[in-house]
Amino acid sequence: MNITTLSDQELVELVKEDQDYLGYIYKTHKEYCILFMRRLIVGSKIKEEELGDIYQDVMLILYEKIVKGDFILTCSLQTYLNSVCRYQVLNKFKAVGKQLNFEAYESFDVDSINEQYDPQIQDDLEDLGNDKEAQFTALEAALQKLKNSGGKCYELLTLFWYHRKSMAELTDHFGYTNPSNTKNQKAKCQKRLEKLAFNEMNT
Repeated sequence: MNITTLSDQELVELVKEDQDYLGYIYKTHKEYCILFMRRLIVGSKIKEEELGDIYQDVMLILYEKIVKGDFILTCSLQTYLNSVCRYQVLNKFKAVGKQLNFEAYESFDVDSINEQYDPQIQDDLEDLGNDKEAQFTALEAALQKLKNSGGKCYELLTLFWYHRKSMAELTDHFGYTNPSNTKNQKAKCQKRLEKLAFNEMNT
């Protein structure tokens, strides 16, 4: 299967089956989303790390929307991500009292798909419902247990999820024989984490 020929909605559906596709989305759209946020706040002293943190949150929002099972794109994936990035920037820096110098959207080249957004899209983690809080708490506890138990699973999963390392990079880091073997190891670790999280949810 040639991933580059898939529609955005087809790619979203594949994320439900394999989180590796989320990594593909992350890498494909990160540069444009960071650029979009940077152009929104021209003249503001916001560190690149802060924009990277926002993008990480946006990817978490996208993933949670997808796994709920009823997520349908009403625009391109890039436009959706731009829109959520914009909303997160507005909320984050309003909350900490920073003064932002927003450049007028009308000055953008609106024909460029990488600079479009939909102001009606205001997705946030809080919109996912309070029922997610127990799941997040269980997952955090499960990750801590995984870390305390030793082995490579905690490091492997955190490098993949939070640092967005590729299978090739993880293969080199851990000394596995090939990316396919690394992917199998990740799947085993993920199943172990899911079992621990399930136990946390039921205790």
